[in-house]
Amino acid sequence: MPKIYVLSLALYLFTTQSFKSQNYEQLLNEAQSSIQSKKYCDALSQFKKAMATSEGIAEKNKFVFYTAAVSAGYCNDTDSAMNWLSQAQEKGLVTKAEELQYIESDSAFVKLHNSAEWIAVVGRMKGNITIRKEAEDQLNKVWNASIIKNAQNIKDKKNLESDSRFALFFTTVKDMKVPYLVYIPKQYSDKTPMKALVYLHGGVVNTEKFSYENYQLQNEPIFSIGEDLNAIIIYPLGKKDFGWVNQQEAFDNIFTIVDQVKKDFKIDKKNIILGGMSNGGTATFYFASQNQKVFKGFYAISADPNVLLTKIDFDKIAQGKKLISINAKDDSVYAFSGVENIYLKNKSVSKDWEFRSVNEGDHGFIYDGDKGLKIFESVIKELLAQ
Repeated sequence: MPKIYVLSLALYLFTTQSFKSQNYEQLLNEAQSSIQSKKYCDALSQFKKAMATSEGIAEKNKFVFYTAAVSAGYCNDTDSAMNWLSQAQEKGLVTKAEELQYIESDSAFVKLHNSAEWIAVVGRMKGNITIRKEAEDQLNKVWNASIIKNAQNIKDKKNLESDSRFALFFTTVKDMKVPYLVYIPKQYSDKTPMKALVYLHGGVVNTEKFSYENYQLQNEPIFSIGEDLNAIIIYPLGKKDFGWVNQQEAFDNIFTIVDQVKKDFKIDKKNIILGGMSNGGTATFYFASQNQKVFKGFYAISADPNVLLTKIDFDKIAQGKKLISINAKDDSVYAFSGVENIYLKNKSVSKDWEFRSVNEGDHGFIYDGDKGLKIFESVIKELLAQ
């Protein structure tokens, strides 16, 4: 957890305090400015005043307390540093080993490492990590058992597990088992053809292994959209050495997966759309430029076609199948201007490409609560309705 991560979160918090009193807000903003200027003792004074207000006494955000502790640590106020760090931990500051590693290496607290207070706080952090890991291990165990069981139930023509709508399947590519998830909405019927959405996840270039074992995968926005629209969700898994960036076999495998899902489920073959986010959204441009009859439309979220320029024939994004791409103007991963320039350069030939924007939300704007989800879902609805 790099220092900029903590500070950026803190800065975000400082700019979203409009519901607080003006005095409290001003003090936090002053503390922010002092920290940026490395005037830690000034920041400490401002934090003390802020925390003495009624809003400060009621503050529940762990990052406010953590940043206050940093200012106190640098200003050699051990009591305040440990008090605020302890309060930050009470509010859930550390839940993972890498977070504790960062805090232990933070130069603001080096002088405190031998104190009894520091040892006690770190001990509570380690305990919290252990408890959290045990809980997550159990959730992962239940998740993996359910997705494997559901896949078998599908093959055996049995009902799904009552508390799970996910099933795990595999294709084989050169002796490698490649996983993909299928989400089955509650209203699914094997007597009525269902629309289907293929979603290519992001982060492929940074993923060392197929990540289906994490129970939190079920929280991806595409799955709630599938439930709302009564659509099957096909969720291929990619990784660094088998993903939709430079591995042609990974691209070809998507068609294999869709063919298999058609055999296992009642799918409306004329109502299948494909898309994805980040790397997955970029890969969507490749599929949209292919001569194929599988997909009726495409969506690309926070994508940069520049990553795959050698694979994309923009002239072929003109086959009567709409491609809707959306990028945030404040995207910190793929510069909006760069993506927009590619669109402007190719829009005369890519007649089916519709480029849209949102003003804010950064690279992961679809995860921005209801607002991002509604934008995402509206695109899916539009493509299904065409």
